[in-house]
Amino acid sequence: MKVLVEGIEQGAIEIELGLLPRLGESIQVFYGPDAEVEGVVEGVHHVINQHDGGHKIILKIKPTF
Repeated sequence: MKVLVEGIEQGAIEIELGLLPRLGESIQVFYGPDAEVEGVVEGVHHVINQHDGGHKIILKIKPTF
């Protein structure tokens, strides 16, 4: 499923996930050859549009350094 990751310095990035992380879990995302972000999940937001069958997931993280 496509997930939009927000709360990072770079703005937001879209990634493909098989499972959604839970609140409080740590995640590490590699989104380029030398680009990665690591953080703690602060929120998982689902936007569901019943009329067109759309489902959008927004994952809010707090970066850890």
